[in-house]
This record gives sequence, C-alpha cells and structure tokens, in this order.
Amino acid sequence: MGIPSKDLDFVVLGDAPTLAADLAHELGCGVTVHPRFGTATVEMEDDRVDVVTARKETYPYPGSLPQVTAGSLDDDLARRDFAINAMALPLAGDSPEVIDPHGGIHDLRIKLVRTLHPGSFVDDPTRMLRAIRYEQRLGFQIAESSLSELQRSLGEGHASAVTGDRWRQELQKIFEEDWAADMLLRSIELGVLTAVHPALSDGQGLARLAGLAGQAGENDLELQGLGPLGAMDYLAALVASLKPGDGDSVKRRLNLPAAWARVVRDTIALRELAPALSGPSVRPSVVCQALDGLDPDAITASARLFRDSQLAGRLRSYLAEWRLITPELTGDDLMAIGVTAGPDVGQVLRELNSAKQDGLVNSEDEERALVNKIISRGS
Repeated sequence: MGIPSKDLDFVVLGDAPTLAADLAHELGCGVTVHPRFGTATVEMEDDRVDVVTARKETYPYPGSLPQVTAGSLDDDLARRDFAINAMALPLAGDSPEVIDPHGGIHDLRIKLVRTLHPGSFVDDPTRMLRAIRYEQRLGFQIAESSLSELQRSLGEGHASAVTGDRWRQELQKIFEEDWAADMLLRSIELGVLTAVHPALSDGQGLARLAGLAGQAGENDLELQGLGPLGAMDYLAALVASLKPGDGDSVKRRLNLPAAWARVVRDTIALRELAPALSGPSVRPSVVCQALDGLDPDAITASARLFRDSQLAGRLRSYLAEWRLITPELTGDDLMAIGVTAGPDVGQVLRELNSAKQDGLVNSEDEERALVNKIISRGS
C-alpha cells in the first residue's frame, strides 16, 4: 500500500524462541520469550522484531485465550484475524511470491476488512475493535458478512466473556491511533463499546474531538497551550457524560490503572463543577480552589470538551498560569510580621494566594500590607 511498516513479524517453521535468542546474541541485544505462545521479541535500541513459531490455535470457549500447538504455515495463516493480515512472504529465493491462501491481496485492492471464518468474533471478540481500527485507519470497509458475524457475536453476549484487561489493551491501541475518535465513534455505532459496558454509549465528546483532529489548524490547540490530542483526551471523552456511579463501574470493568482511573473520576467531577465555574464574574481564585487536586490530564481534556468557550478558557488559564501563582512571602515571613504560629499561618497564606491569583496584590509590599490588614481585622 506504500505505507511504512511499523513492525516486522517473522514466522518460523520450528523453534522461534531459540532462533530469536540466537539472533539477539548475534546482534548484542535483548530478547523476551513468551513460551506459552511459542513467540519471542528481539529488542534493538528503538526497534523490535517479533519472531513466532508457526502454530495452530483453538479456543476452549468464546473469549478465552487460545490453546496453542505447533503447526504449518497454512495453520498459522488460518489462525489470523483478517484476510489482509493472513499473508506471508518467503525470505528465501530470488523472486519470492506472496503466500495468500485467503485472498488478502484481493481484499487490499477492494479495501475490505474480512474475517477468515464465521466464528472469528466468537473465538476472540476483541477482534471487533481490531476490525474497526483497520477500517478507520486504512479507509477500508468491514465486509458485510463480517459485520453480520460481529452483530451475531454481540447478540450472543460474547463480549462479556472477555476480561477487562484485554478490552483495555485494545482501547489503548485505539487511543494511540491518528483517527482514534472516529474509531471509537464507529465502535459505539456498531454497539461494541456498549457491549463492553452499557454506559459507554455517548459519542458527543468523541465527535467534538474528531472535529478538532480534523481541523486543518489543530495548531489552534497548540496556541492555546493544550498540545496535540492524546490518549487521556479520548478516555475522558468516552466518560465525560457519565454519572459518578457509572464511572466507578467502568473503572472496575476495565480494571483501569490508577492514572486512568483518576482521569475518569476527575473528568466526571469537572462536568459537575462546571456550573459553579461558569458565568461572567467567577474569580481566578474560585477556579483554583475548585480545580486544585484534580488530575491535569482531566482538566486538559475538559478544556477541549466544554463548549462554553469562557469556561474552557478558564481551565486553560488555570493550567498555564493560575495554578503556578504563589505568594512571595513565606510562613516564616508571616510570623515575623505578627501572624500567630499554627493554623493561622496556613489560613493567611491561602488568603494571600487567592488575592494574588485575583490580581489584588502584585508585589511583596502589597502582600505585607494585606497581611497587616488581615492581622488588624482579626484583632
């Protein structure tokens, strides 16, 4: 297709881990072996090569990990997910020809993503998200027969048999794609994400991100200090409309790591805080008090997702400026001026910080004047 390859995969008719170990020794690099699947990864500086033993796979029950036995090259190609991924090129010979027993070249020409057999999505329901990834990334279409198989697998409830870890890993791969928002929207349209968790059904936030990613000038986002779209933006868009209870349920279903769980929790919290941070007269200190302690990735994502431009601007200002403001005076300075040691010092520092965030004090002299005013007010 003229697209640079991101990875190289080699199939060995024999012992792949042994060959990979020999290769790693010769190249002076590392190797990771996965004995259960007869595979190994040779890791060279910033690159990696996967070496796999040609094998057969059988699935004891829908959604299970496969049971693996050694097999022929035909066996290995037959276990693949889609015809466009079931081709091989021999390394020997002057003019090797592509081995294509399942019509992958034809599917490439007509831009089709097609499973190899009717039970493909039953054996491994995560292939549903992979089909959508290829479809959207390459500008292909999922074959009608494969769409019917996908819907049948969803209708029979096979998605629920897959562990949250495996679904999360597939989502993470989508988050790293250039067309992640479109992939996720397509996943909602086909009912795949809803099958993973019923609450994952609202595509409004994703549609907004898709619009941002499709703008010729995503540089606008760079100028706003938000940077390019990233994985946590897509995660936040998926959960932005959820209630806190549903957010907790999604976290459990996908077994989210702590960093992801914080983004889910705080994105939902920010939506609920939005009314208090909207309007013409909200002071920077009020915004800071509301946002301090929330995850910065959740705040960044919300700044993209909120349609209220004034509110989004406040979130950007918080990230770029307001949260970084601190008084010039320290706790020791306050006690030297006359603030009583103990809780009063922290209270005065907070009041001083709020005043500086709101632009009410702009120098150390003005800070000292405000501290004296607070002391006299207390007495």
